[in-house]
Amino acid sequence: MIQFSLPYPPSANNLFPGKARRFPSKAYKAWRAAAGPMVPAGHIDGPYTLRICLERPDRRARDLGNLEKAISDLLKDQGLIADDRFMNRLEMWWSERTPAKGAVAHVWISPVARAA
Repeated sequence: MIQFSLPYPPSANNLFPGKARRFPSKAYKAWRAAAGPMVPAGHIDGPYTLRICLERPDRRARDLGNLEKAISDLLKDQGLIADDRFMNRLEMWWSERTPAKGAVAHVWISPVARAA
């Protein structure tokens, strides 16, 4: 199992602004630049389980599901996973610390054993 923390990710709603949705937003580029070096070296070439615990930056209502996309794409871009299509299981939850100073995403990722 690989465990690490990342800065709080941008929502999927804010990754690619505009109608064309082809170019990453400035906020998304800045987050990737800050979070990229925090992804540990390694490579999972096949099915994996992803667990994410998020600390809320404030008390606003937020959609937990919209926060996974930026993290999964970052793991692929950094070479930790071969492709996010290999995700076998996803578990996400909010931390009890609300609001958290310097809100973060805690990430655990582990390969899924292949059947013989």
